[in-house]
Amino acid sequence: MRFVTHHRYKELALCGEQLNIPYGTELETEGESLVTAEGKAVCYTTSENAKKHFAQNDDGRGLERGTLTWAIAYSQRQKKSKADGAFYRFSDEEREMLWRRWRHFLREDLDVIIFNEAFFAAAPEELQKLADALKIKVRR
Repeated sequence: MRFVTHHRYKELALCGEQLNIPYGTELETEGESLVTAEGKAVCYTTSENAKKHFAQNDDGRGLERGTLTWAIAYSQRQKKSKADGAFYRFSDEEREMLWRRWRHFLREDLDVIIFNEAFFAAAPEELQKLADALKIKVRR
């Protein structure tokens, strides 16, 4: 499986080295790990680092997919809850809509909104529909 870097990776990697992987760099998988062209293990494919920095690129649309997943899952947007007045990434209405219409992208075992593996592997068209439904502007 191929992956591409959609947000620069400047972290301590599985190989024990501090790596600096720029935008657009392609990586391969070796077992459950993402590896550089030099064979250095970066992180596990299902890790939070993989989701924040890399996107599946088997179809050549990894950069587009990564931009969309980043905007939806990791943006710093905050909406105030009418229920308790606290700030969350999604409004009460958006959380309800996510559970109703986009449940196949959510972890079922949690009471908070956390996206599952299907979300991070979804087609860019479906991710764009979700971003539009949440009124999230995505830079292209």
